[in-house]
Amino acid sequence: MSTPRPGTEHGNDNDDDRMERGLRTLRRIEATERPGILDGFQDVAPGFGELVVGFAFGDICSRPGLELPTRQLVTVAALTALGNAAPQLEFHVRGARNVGCDRREIVETVLWLSGYAGFPATLKALGVVRSVFVAEGAGVPSAERSERGLRTLRAQGGDGGFCEQVLASVRALDPALADDLVESAFGHLDPVTSRGGLDPLTRAIVSVAACTALGTLRPQLTAQVHAILDAGGTPQDAVETILQMAVYAGVPAAVNGLNAARDVFRTR
Repeated sequence: MSTPRPGTEHGNDNDDDRMERGLRTLRRIEATERPGILDGFQDVAPGFGELVVGFAFGDICSRPGLELPTRQLVTVAALTALGNAAPQLEFHVRGARNVGCDRREIVETVLWLSGYAGFPATLKALGVVRSVFVAEGAGVPSAERSERGLRTLRAQGGDGGFCEQVLASVRALDPALADDLVESAFGHLDPVTSRGGLDPLTRAIVSVAACTALGTLRPQLTAQVHAILDAGGTPQDAVETILQMAVYAGVPAAVNGLNAARDVFRTR
């Protein structure tokens, strides 16, 4: 995971270099020659698009240390946990698909974070994920997978009554979303203790992203930094994940996350 991709090494960091790195990365994520952010705010904040491209994608997301598909899952994890940026989450779910993440990896990333961000945030994010998948052309739900999904959801919820209340609330807003939630998000997953879809290292990485973004889970954050190392990852995997949170959760969140990671590295 730590081998730099061609074009992501940081050499001479003048503004042109930063923009070119950022554009190369963002073009892969957005799958377009001219990323929309460059023109989206010219009427109110000229130059903002260039700032985003240069900093977020040139300085941070083009760094060596994490491959771009993993970085996209990190971003999906952060935006799921924060719960306040649905348009950006939709953009990065599409971006995750564009750089090679499969549907199960994305769904599992969102589901895994229910323990950190709560079930409402997970439901909200799954609605965004579903809209992307439907636009791609999702498969038709099967009765068998729907029933399996209900069993899994009830097992995770503990109380079957609570499960039905949640599904009833979702159906009241969007019946198709409730059915797709059961079938697509839960129907192909094993119980929570043995789900697949993400390898242990990636699961720990997205957990570090969510805990850093939330900013209130230092014990869980340090545990997941340990989990990265226990799964065969490197300190750089943890550091790059936390640094990326400077873009999506702010510099203070990244600073606090780096302090927690440093404590782990010292104890190891």
